[in-house]
Amino acid sequence: MEVSGKLAVSSEQDSNLYCLPCDRDGLKEPDFGYCQDCEEYLCESCYKHHRKPKPSMNHVLLDKDRMPQQSKSGNIKNDQITDFCTKHSDKLLEFFCNTHNSDVCYVCMTLEHKHCKVDYIQNVSGNLSGELEKLIYRMETVIQKCKSNVKIAETATTNIEQMYKAVVEDIKVFRNEINECLDKMEAEIMRDAKTRALTAKCKQENVKTGSLHIAEGMSSTMSMLKFLGDENKQNKLFIEMKHAGPQVSRLSDQEKQLVEDNKTDGEVNFIRNEMMLSQFKHNTSLGTISTYGRPCAESAVYVHYERTIQVQNSSGNRQCNISGMVLISSTNMIVADKNNNKIKMINIDEETLLSEIILSSSPRDVIKLPQSRFAVALCDKKFIQIMSYTDISLSLDRRIDVGEICYCVAYCQDKLVVGCNYNPGKLVILDLDGNIIQVFDTPGLFDGPEKIVFNRDKKFMYVSDYFFCKGHSKCMKLDWQGNVLQRFEDQGYKCPQGIQELEDGTLLVCYTESSNIVRLSSSFKKCEIVGLENICNPLAVLYNDRDHKLYISCSSEEERYSSNIIKIFSVKWT
Repeated sequence: MEVSGKLAVSSEQDSNLYCLPCDRDGLKEPDFGYCQDCEEYLCESCYKHHRKPKPSMNHVLLDKDRMPQQSKSGNIKNDQITDFCTKHSDKLLEFFCNTHNSDVCYVCMTLEHKHCKVDYIQNVSGNLSGELEKLIYRMETVIQKCKSNVKIAETATTNIEQMYKAVVEDIKVFRNEINECLDKMEAEIMRDAKTRALTAKCKQENVKTGSLHIAEGMSSTMSMLKFLGDENKQNKLFIEMKHAGPQVSRLSDQEKQLVEDNKTDGEVNFIRNEMMLSQFKHNTSLGTISTYGRPCAESAVYVHYERTIQVQNSSGNRQCNISGMVLISSTNMIVADKNNNKIKMINIDEETLLSEIILSSSPRDVIKLPQSRFAVALCDKKFIQIMSYTDISLSLDRRIDVGEICYCVAYCQDKLVVGCNYNPGKLVILDLDGNIIQVFDTPGLFDGPEKIVFNRDKKFMYVSDYFFCKGHSKCMKLDWQGNVLQRFEDQGYKCPQGIQELEDGTLLVCYTESSNIVRLSSSFKKCEIVGLENICNPLAVLYNDRDHKLYISCSSEEERYSSNIIKIFSVKWT
């Protein structure tokens, strides 16, 4: 593919040799020396300053007596030329900044990316076939999912029309059995049925339209990458692939979110109110539109084991101990490894370690925040550490002082709720600027808060509370005023840790010491769960209701005292 704009060098051989960096700026400075790595002649000023920038600090410089006497500028291959910088129009994009995931020129790199991890594109773009294959495979997978969504939406639309047509007929038949005084109620229930049908059809149309749009965008990018690969435009291909990676993740997430946001009700039916035939004057409704297929607390939950992730440790011999987990995309997860004082980003599909940061203390809890940030509670520290993430890296952000030893943290409505101290414990509620709003420290309320989560409508919080010296183990449901609404205590369940709410409103609670996982209703009554009988020392639990996947950190058979693996389960309701 042709690259627009002028080339950085001349194709003609000059009888006199000039400084190539100055020549790009339109200046003709006589040569003083030569850089063997860049294969460029340099004037006296450029020669003296060439080793100062980080990317060129180790380059080999030759003085005027040792440098070659014939310019190689005419031998630059077209494949080595990329686009020109948007900020510096006469400078080639010769470097790729991994920290900011952007391609930059020499001037940008020197001024804005001194402390970044920068690659010289020509050095790293030699062999992209393996990475290209993976990227194309991911794109094809998303396209196939979108095509499948279209077929499912078309079939569902037909079924919806048939189901709601039957509902309308049932309403009319039942309406004929009663007298004319029920006209008003019949009109209301008919409007309800038609509105539900219209809404359901619109959702399927949304899935169809959105999936076609995503597939079209993905196909366009994939065609461009294939073209660059066929044309052997390695530099351009490298840059476009780097740009396409985040796009694939984003579009993949959009596809999943599209399906999730446009879920329709299950089978619908009209339920007749037989009592109305004799007592209609005492009733206010003709009937109801019934929906089937959604989970409820009374239904048993069945989990099916899929696979195990062995969390990697880049250095050291200590086993990982996963005390907290949070998903940041469909493929990437951030975990807290309290044995090694590390926060890690892992790819759960490829089971690879993408990035990690060593902290000043053991991380006990990690939660997601808006704007690509997350919060970490550290052992024996009186602050919450805020961190940032990209698709491939982690970085420290700032601290929020709490004034108490922090053990767990939750986020809701622009507030942090921090579990602090042991014997007695307390909850501290503060804003993201560190201003304390409220403190729950009633005597006897907490022994040692281990984990805090909020229910889906954000009205209540659930707290696992444990103090090893007393041996107390309880889970509590509290409102925003600190009132205990429900409490669960059982001698057979010891050391409650991770808590996770499922989409039916029930809770999963990890009891580490007794190796139990208990499912509780919103009123804290035990509910049935099948398939989690052989979990050893469960510490943290995470549920993704978009793909109905359950993630549990627990101990392997070889290591009984550290939650060094993550088991993945699929979840179904009866």
